[in-house]
Amino acid sequence: MRKQQVAVRAGAFDIEVWEAGSGTPVLFLHGEGGPTWTSFHDALTERYRVIAPVHPGYGESTGNDQLQDLPDLIYYYLDFLDQLKLRDLPLIGHGLGGMVATELAAVQPDRFTALVLIAPMGLWLADDPVQDFFVMSPADLAAALYHDQDSTAARAAAETPTEGDARIEFHLERAKSMATAAKYLWPIPNRGLAKRLHRVTAPTLVVWGASDRIASPRYAEAFRERIAGARVEIVEEAGHLPQEEHPASVAELTSAFLAEVDQNAGRASALSR
Repeated sequence: MRKQQVAVRAGAFDIEVWEAGSGTPVLFLHGEGGPTWTSFHDALTERYRVIAPVHPGYGESTGNDQLQDLPDLIYYYLDFLDQLKLRDLPLIGHGLGGMVATELAAVQPDRFTALVLIAPMGLWLADDPVQDFFVMSPADLAAALYHDQDSTAARAAAETPTEGDARIEFHLERAKSMATAAKYLWPIPNRGLAKRLHRVTAPTLVVWGASDRIASPRYAEAFRERIAGARVEIVEEAGHLPQEEHPASVAELTSAFLAEVDQNAGRASALSR
């Protein structure tokens, strides 16, 4: 995986972009917890060129001060896509990134060939509210994120550095990322997406962990009800990060779905000749 900085909107944004693989480009938008590159992404690179920008306000991406609300973030991403000349490509998003991906697919439905949403934010069920992870300690958050709370990843997420520069860096980065996420998700992750989901025309796959303690799998059905033709896959023994707890199976679900979309598009094109 290689990293580069990309200037957007005449340098108003200097964006860290992670990329690997070759072939058909796929855009991946990370979740509220911040960017990661895992074996899920590596599996996708066997078939695709995976492009994973880091949201402004996370990592080395700048320009967060230019964004006041979700519409600002959406139009920033349209500029980012124009800058990289990305069109007619699949879009994958997790959590906050899933909400952004869905908004983009609603704003410019003809731009994306397929949509894969992994535990996306953006909807609100009053009788099954999304947990307020902003007030959780790292240990409580790890317990909510992972099905297997004794896994190496869960234990690592629960622990925080206690000394020196590592402790300072951890708390600064966490404060920065949480402040950025809060701009779009706090006090509740509902910015009216339900009113726009009817505009999504791309074939859509919604993936959810059966043990998600941040947003329950009921939200998967809520997305399916509002996006015409959407398909849902529930991943057993997975929490809010199914692509990290079961990277191979989620990558296979994603790749198989995208291959099916391509095949259907090919048949439609042949029939129209």
